[in-house]
Amino acid sequence: MSRPTAFSLCAVLAGAALSGPAAADPAGPPQHLEVDDSTMADAIEATVSEVFESAVPSVVRVESDDELGKISGTGFFADATGTIYTLASVVGDGLSVSVTRGDQRWPAKLLAKDPRSGIALIKVDGAGATPFLEKGECREVKASSPLVVVGFPFDHDVSPSFGIAGGLDRKSQGKFFTTTHIRANIPVQRGQGGSPVLNLDGQVVGVLVSGLESGAGCFVLPIRAAEKVRQDVVRFGDVRHGWAGVSVHEMPVAVQGSHLMIDRVDPSGPASSQFRSGDVVLQVGDITIHDPEDALDASFFLTAGEPVAVRIARGAEVLDLQLTPAEHPLDRSNELQALGPGSLMAP
Repeated sequence: MSRPTAFSLCAVLAGAALSGPAAADPAGPPQHLEVDDSTMADAIEATVSEVFESAVPSVVRVESDDELGKISGTGFFADATGTIYTLASVVGDGLSVSVTRGDQRWPAKLLAKDPRSGIALIKVDGAGATPFLEKGECREVKASSPLVVVGFPFDHDVSPSFGIAGGLDRKSQGKFFTTTHIRANIPVQRGQGGSPVLNLDGQVVGVLVSGLESGAGCFVLPIRAAEKVRQDVVRFGDVRHGWAGVSVHEMPVAVQGSHLMIDRVDPSGPASSQFRSGDVVLQVGDITIHDPEDALDASFFLTAGEPVAVRIARGAEVLDLQLTPAEHPLDRSNELQALGPGSLMAP
């Protein structure tokens, strides 16, 4: 099978643009394009089918047993060595986990569970070189981007679901996520938690972590965040979320485009030697800071012991400093919960 692409769908749209009425004034309202409904439907069906069939060899059913009975969900191979992404809630206590793909079944061992993201990493041995999904650029997903979910609803065979991204959210119903999530307008069912969410090039852009409104939609952890967790496990054997040891607050007037000021620096924390109360945070790593929610995103990607560049404004000066985050003092058992913007990176 050829590599799945969105070419056939784009070709239909391009053809419609060429065969439709002359383009209107760019400053005017969008014009309706005359597109043959059957042609459009065929193009969408063909593209989704290609994405689905290409993904199926990398997607598995994950089952575990705990004191409440059997739990079932979905996972997918993250690399060729048998490492699988799934949900922490699917693997339970990790004592009895198995993976099924077609008529093949393997026992799996738990590598790590991360309460901040809600995902778990498990691994199967003896499966040989495993097919895995190519990672896409999740930061290119925006409202209206088409997405495909591939998972195991209930006790049914692996199935596709198709829809669009509804938005990029940092909170839901008054509670903040630990990093920005993709809200997908895709109906999901029980058992699809842990499914890969793919773009129309067949690349995984996220992991389905929760449903909403009786399954009418779902929240998706961007693959960039999931990869942070996996890379920590690959390098250190566990998830190592970093702690800066500062608390922050939002300023009403921006400085250098940022509303985020350091409130307090923990004297025993890793930021104590270079950062001061009153510093305005402009950038952390590759994330530009405008408000406290940007800092919430940035703090998710901090890794204990790994230096990160931080740009601040101190009075009239702009300074580029280096921070080496530490393990959070309340995170000795990897049980750190989400922090709201009022207490970002604080104990």
